[in-house]
Amino acid sequence: MHRILWFDEQIRSRHFPNAKALAEHFEISARQADRDIEYMQESLRAPMSYNARRRGYEYNDAAYILPSVFLTETDIRIVNFLIYKYEEAVKSIGYVEGLDRVIQTLKRFVPYQPEDSELPAFIVDTRTAQHKHDIDQAIERGNKLHIVYADNIGEHEVDIHPYRTYSQATQEHVAVIAWCEQSGEVEHFRLDRIESIRCSGQTYLL
Repeated sequence: MHRILWFDEQIRSRHFPNAKALAEHFEISARQADRDIEYMQESLRAPMSYNARRRGYEYNDAAYILPSVFLTETDIRIVNFLIYKYEEAVKSIGYVEGLDRVIQTLKRFVPYQPEDSELPAFIVDTRTAQHKHDIDQAIERGNKLHIVYADNIGEHEVDIHPYRTYSQATQEHVAVIAWCEQSGEVEHFRLDRIESIRCSGQTYLL
């Protein structure tokens, strides 16, 4: 998050940062810098656009602020669903003091919309679904994975330690948070950009 906070500050200071500046400042790879910017745009909903004349990014909405609690759209929908189910249960089983305090706390972090509260559903292709299954199994067993990944730069092979998969319902993206042995960084890999997955048979410490 410290890289994202720095990038946000650079944009607000009208320095028009780009992936190269981010990579050089933190001594990371160009691929990791591109993924950090992609994470800001897709997961944090930052209204960013590239200014070709200034060769860097700027905000289209100056009122935008980085969220203090990093929740994906899917996280918000799931929390809404849990709040909704609790309030429905109260009608039949009655008020539960401890649980109610938790629910009221959750309501401070998400825009609660009971009329839209339903269990999130996701549309993914067969290959992405298989990738998620393979990755979830590797996470459960603590297995390293060797993947072929295609991004804006091209295809490359990396070895990762997968930690968690997450979904973005509004954009139908599923990604995995993993530590990359090649970059030495925790990165976000979109499953639809993974060309192949192979379990290395080696384990890592969770």
